[in-house]
Amino acid sequence: MPVAPRCPYAELHSAEFTADPHAVNRRMVKEHGPVFPAEIFPGIKAWVVADYALITAWCRDTRTFRRDSRLWLDWREGRIPDDAPVVAMMMHRPNLLYSDGDEHARLKRSVIDSLGRVPESRIGDITRQHADILIDAFCQRGQAELVSEYARLLPLLVLCEIFGFSRDVGERVLNSLSALWDGIDVVKSNGEYERALSDAISAKHAQPGEDVTSWLLQHRSGLSDEELLHQLVVTIGAGAEPTANLISGTTHTLLADDEVRQAFRGARVGIGEAIDQLLWIDPPVNNYPVLYPVKDVRVSTGTVIRAGEPILLGYAAAHATMAGEGPDIESGNRAHLAFGVGPHRCPAQGFAYAIAQVGVETLTKRLPDLRTNKEDVHRRPAPFALALSQLPVTFTPVSPKGTTPPWQQTSPSSTPTTSTDRPQNSAPEAPSSKLRSLVAWLFGR
Repeated sequence: MPVAPRCPYAELHSAEFTADPHAVNRRMVKEHGPVFPAEIFPGIKAWVVADYALITAWCRDTRTFRRDSRLWLDWREGRIPDDAPVVAMMMHRPNLLYSDGDEHARLKRSVIDSLGRVPESRIGDITRQHADILIDAFCQRGQAELVSEYARLLPLLVLCEIFGFSRDVGERVLNSLSALWDGIDVVKSNGEYERALSDAISAKHAQPGEDVTSWLLQHRSGLSDEELLHQLVVTIGAGAEPTANLISGTTHTLLADDEVRQAFRGARVGIGEAIDQLLWIDPPVNNYPVLYPVKDVRVSTGTVIRAGEPILLGYAAAHATMAGEGPDIESGNRAHLAFGVGPHRCPAQGFAYAIAQVGVETLTKRLPDLRTNKEDVHRRPAPFALALSQLPVTFTPVSPKGTTPPWQQTSPSSTPTTSTDRPQNSAPEAPSSKLRSLVAWLFGR
């Protein structure tokens, strides 16, 4: 019986890629070289650059390669449906992620200056406070699912506080982003996410405070409300989800990687080294952002990338081709590309490190005998990220440090109240009553 020909593209949407993205990357690099063809979703094509030096050079070559997705050839020529899942991650928005040149510099400066007014020590204190509250919610059970109950919530709670969101806005941001992550009525949830942020901007116009949203409003770059909205969309989204993946991924590494676990227990390495090891091997943001060449580009293998064809930054593949399985865990090597390179290098990497380090440190100190079954840990299908869908753990139950959350005090049929009454259908249904109750408690305490 003849063997079916292998798909010439790396199918980033496939079960094969979700199960073992590194194996797919190795095969494609072997067959195609440092730049290989990929399919982000069925029918939507791109290229993946899997070479450390090429990524570095192309990200710095701002004349040939741009971030403005209005250059996307298939989109301009009408071959991408408006409702394609990839559009939300690739469509142009007036923020620093999709801008170039002087416009990018102006928008990025507003973010750097505003975030720079928040001391990293304060980030650590806020993270520790919220980490303890979240751990209190499950520490007496002896088991938890760390992605949904801890890692996803912690960065968002920290960001909501430093951006000065009210309880109402914070609740809506948390609930709408959680619904987006879980694929619950995505269009409606995205609309509520943007409306919540728009309401936050209006509130800060009326009553500014000592917070990042107010500082962005007051910045000398003169952001319009639309620009500020999209700056918040990308800053909150890019700050929360990758950091959540960093927390869950690092915790999994400490529990499941024998070498890392032994080095950590022997005090030869700390949380920081474990974070960097994850950023080398399983960078939370992978195959993203996207470059668009303004002219045809020929690669050394003879491959020609046409102007406007999207190029994904394959960090994990590039790291593997340069350093094998990553540098020695004890080296503390931070030469990875996980936070980008060139003008678009992440302006908040210090915050991500701080939140992840304190988050994992607080968790492992509070629950020192955390255990997980490797067979119960799975990746989330995602062409642009390397993320866990769940991380179930068991541990010896311990007493909470603070107040018991309200859902542990009431019967399962109890319905928590929110801070304000909203018209029907004005917000997406919360992923669970437990999350709604937790958010109301956190922002109302």
